[in-house]
Amino acid sequence: MDLIMQISIAVIAVAILVLLYSLIQTLKTLRGALDEMRQTVGSLRTEVTQISVEVKEAVHNTNKMTQDVRSKLSSLDVLFASVNDIGHAVRSFTGMARESAASVVASIKSESKKPVEEPGIVSTLYNGVISTIRIWNRVKKV
Repeated sequence: MDLIMQISIAVIAVAILVLLYSLIQTLKTLRGALDEMRQTVGSLRTEVTQISVEVKEAVHNTNKMTQDVRSKLSSLDVLFASVNDIGHAVRSFTGMARESAASVVASIKSESKKPVEEPGIVSTLYNGVISTIRIWNRVKKV
């Protein structure tokens, strides 16, 4: 029985040694993984810092571009306002030209009913000049 006890103690000792060896190997593996994680976290910190600097620069450049676009759009607003004013002036001039042409046609029709006389032509020219002056004054107001 003494021999069985010694053999049992020897087996238990060997089992404990094998267990300790496997535990040491596991701890070494964990230590390596932790060291690798520390390196990875350190490099991530560096990269995040670099990326944040680049993002700040990109935002700054975007802000500059936005301000530039806004200033150019505001200058275009003035241009479009001018084009709008010109359009209104042209529309007014066209309306006045129509009115003038209608009055000339009406005066020609009224004169065609009358026998053609020299004072009728003078009167038509006078009406045309007066209409032109009215048109010019309206264009100047616009």
